[in-house]
Amino acid sequence: MKKLVFFACILLIVACKSQAVLEKQDQVFYTYDSQGELGSCTLFPDKIVFKSPMNSESEKSLTTMTIIKRFDSQHLLLFNERSGQPYGVVSVYTTDDNILKMNRVFSAKTAEEAERKWNEEEAPSWIALTERDLYPKSMIDQMENAPGLDEIKRDDLIAAMQWRKPLSKMLQAYLEDTEGKRSFMVYRFVENYRNRRLVQMGYNPYKQVVYNFEKRFEGDAEILKLLNEEIKF
Repeated sequence: MKKLVFFACILLIVACKSQAVLEKQDQVFYTYDSQGELGSCTLFPDKIVFKSPMNSESEKSLTTMTIIKRFDSQHLLLFNERSGQPYGVVSVYTTDDNILKMNRVFSAKTAEEAERKWNEEEAPSWIALTERDLYPKSMIDQMENAPGLDEIKRDDLIAAMQWRKPLSKMLQAYLEDTEGKRSFMVYRFVENYRNRRLVQMGYNPYKQVVYNFEKRFEGDAEILKLLNEEIKF
């Protein structure tokens, strides 16, 4: 039951067939941080290594997650010494277009606790909101040459902001489970969804460009409402 709930959540956002990647070796994927800096993620047989930004020589830029156990072809028990809850059950898989999807399903202070959660508990119904997208080099090359938010077309922006139908139930569940204590994350989840949609449309929403939607679409009531409407249920 637990696994069915988890994958049902993912399918609300990603309507594509997944592929296991854990048996393959030394694969590199890339992702952007909130400042538009490019970081890397390398999958090894025994660990997953993040480097952000990818050109940094500092040891602080490296995060290593050691693989403790494999539950199935897509789920790992990982250890990250830098985390407050260093053990976690993490979902790792690729889509048909070779985008790596990574998500921490459970967190715990001990390996035993993490495994117990995996065996006995259901994942939160909103867990797909925290899923990360990491891209292959070929897609990053395309995104580096793609238009940024300063070039977005009106209809594309409106389409990318239509989050209520796919996300509202999960957002409500998140607010209930967290008792509203981390409500700011709701806006981040919506932004992540918008960015994912824009990437699908051929934009690079992480490109470091100067833009001002309010000024560009001044007087456009529909867009201004989408940009400024409070997220509440």
